[in-house]
Amino acid sequence: MRTGASAKIERLLAIIPWVVERGGATVGDIAERFEMRPGAVYDLLLAAMCYEIVGASAYENLGIVVFGDEHDAGEAWVHVEPGAMLDRPLNLSVPQAFGILVAGQSALALRGADRSGALATALDKLRAAYGERVRVSVDLPVPRSLPTLREALRVGTTVSIHYYTPNSDETSERRVDPLEISLADGHWYLRGWCHLRQDLRSFRVDRIEACDDTGESHGRDPGASDATAIAPAEADETTDVVLSIPRDDLWRVEAYPSREVRDDGDRCIVTYAIRSPYVLSQMLLRLGADTHVVNAAELPPELANAGSTVAASILELYET
Repeated sequence: MRTGASAKIERLLAIIPWVVERGGATVGDIAERFEMRPGAVYDLLLAAMCYEIVGASAYENLGIVVFGDEHDAGEAWVHVEPGAMLDRPLNLSVPQAFGILVAGQSALALRGADRSGALATALDKLRAAYGERVRVSVDLPVPRSLPTLREALRVGTTVSIHYYTPNSDETSERRVDPLEISLADGHWYLRGWCHLRQDLRSFRVDRIEACDDTGESHGRDPGASDATAIAPAEADETTDVVLSIPRDDLWRVEAYPSREVRDDGDRCIVTYAIRSPYVLSQMLLRLGADTHVVNAAELPPELANAGSTVAASILELYET
């Protein structure tokens, strides 16, 4: 899986101040800190040596120098000496300041980023300097089912919904007792008792295609939604697949939401809720031979054999 330009910039924003604070570091030290492969760090920094700063004088760059050979990338020494362009105070427009804040916050969210280091301090100073001018106001669309759900929650009645699940591209009909409605990460969520599953479930409101108030009182305590773990409705009919993944390769499948991640030395034990053998086979292809399924003996055959099946199909293509 190729890393996009924006992801590379975010990683550089986290790595450069960390190296500057220490007066230099080996590629191996950086790889360990930011949980990357030494080869990936070496390639990233080697490319960054050539980055030019728009508007600077001739030959002005980020001041990154890598001393060492790619064949022994982990021992290569990295030195960062920011040029004059980065040593001078910059006059930023409000859009530029906003862009830096967004990019900086993204960098601090990366594994290994120092949330109390130079980058975090710089972002705090930038916020203080620009204050109200970099505030963002976002108008969130109101899902059409939200008013009906709020009224049902207020009076304590059961609703009948048609819920769309993108993982399976299917719509299920459910009766739900609303217990809480909340806003998180830009989406509205309904938490309630699902009659179909006879358990608490969380539903994304914008995926409710139809919603009707049945008028039937359910008498449930809204405090029941305070349970520590309420499964999303999308996790229904999935199977927990446990993978043992080298720590340096975990980034390859970060796009897949996991249920649990446990440290196991230089490896991570990760539990994924998998519905489709195709999804599992794609994950295993990305991760390679160093990853194995921990609970293969407990899985249905189509999931237990997903890795070998896709490998056989690829070999067959090569033979053809």
